Amino acid sequence: MSVDLSSAALEARLREASRLAGSLRPEDRLTTKIDLTGEGVDRRLKEASELLELCRTLGQIGVARAG
Repeated sequence: MSVDLSSAALEARLREASRLAGSLRPEDRLTTKIDLTGEGVDRRLKEASELLELCRTLGQIGVARAG
């Protein structure tokens, strides 16, 4: 598993998160939609898992370099 950290991939994820979040103004919050389909939840869980793995790997690299 790997997470693409290129600037284009990060920008695409941020744009998608912004699109999904919609307006964060209090009067608009009720209209904010999150994909709660099985596929949408599965996709977000996989991405979260990959990001967690990346964070752990980066942490191990940091510990190894500091040691």
